[in-house]
Amino acid sequence: MFDKSAYLLRISQASPVGLVVINFELILEFLNEAAANANDKEIYRAAIVRAKDGLEQLIQSLDFESPISHDFYEIYNFSYKLLSDVHFLSDIEAACAAVKEVAELMEILLEGWRDAAEKNEAEAAATDDTTKIYSGLTYGRDGNANEYIDENKDRGYMA
Repeated sequence: MFDKSAYLLRISQASPVGLVVINFELILEFLNEAAANANDKEIYRAAIVRAKDGLEQLIQSLDFESPISHDFYEIYNFSYKLLSDVHFLSDIEAACAAVKEVAELMEILLEGWRDAAEKNEAEAAATDDTTKIYSGLTYGRDGNANEYIDENKDRGYMA
């Protein structure tokens, strides 16, 4: 079982590439849950449905104006169909083999997306030349609020 609150925090702070990474991590969690609970059909099927939902998200997020999106679509669609085939499969061994195959594909793709996310974060950090401004209210002895703004006066270009 995954920690929902930890994922919610990560999602709220993630870049678009980071969201793809989180989606892959969730898909893998659900696939691992399905493999671990192959004998419990209810848990197994619920985990497969969640993994398929994650794949649907990936498919819907593709920008088909980019040529590589068509390649990703083929991989995601293949994985989705494979999971659809084993959703109600009674042969546990075959179902686990298919889930393992999809998990291996997702691991490979996740590694690439993690690299892309790291590069994206490094580029964003390198171009972060914004000035930080801190402001707040302080209360004096007389009970009046005093506004305070700490702003660096040497901010670059003067117009």
